[in-house]
Amino acid sequence: MKTVTELNNRQLTEHISSRNHAMAGAAIATSAALACSLGEVCVRVSIQHHDAAITRTAAEQATARLDEIRQALLALADEDGSAITAFAALRDAGQELSGQELLCQLPVDMGHLAIEAATLMQDARPLVHSHQDDLEMAIRLLDGAARAATLLLDSNLRIWPDPALLAKFEPHLAGLRQEVERIQPVEKIRD
Repeated sequence: MKTVTELNNRQLTEHISSRNHAMAGAAIATSAALACSLGEVCVRVSIQHHDAAITRTAAEQATARLDEIRQALLALADEDGSAITAFAALRDAGQELSGQELLCQLPVDMGHLAIEAATLMQDARPLVHSHQDDLEMAIRLLDGAARAATLLLDSNLRIWPDPALLAKFEPHLAGLRQEVERIQPVEKIRD
């Protein structure tokens, strides 16, 4: 069977809608990866407009990191796509807490990556001379993905209120809620 990221968009949407369980994590991670791609191209296309080597280097470093984040988000989408099966196997083996930890760690990682990508794009705003509007849309999409990842973690902790799980992931949830406020998407494009 293909992984989540091996499916084309049409297949992916059909796959997600046809499951017997919600694939929120995979949807969040793939959405964030798409937003990361959009922001990456906005920064990369703008590199050609910079004469200063230091500015070009900063833009190149930003695009390189955005590419790494995109790849990591795609890997998380695949991991989440198979996480329910892994969870069931761990539960059947008497290791339910390990499966719950996996399903809580995935949104933590997704959230951190989405926040980092959005922050990189915000920092790149002065470097982007064309496609500024598209960059803002990418930041907004990443803001949504980060907030959705936070909600997914919160949901998992509601479903599994195990004290050990709460002790481990409540600090992550609080941290994500604080970090997501660093994202400052614009409210409108036109003044």
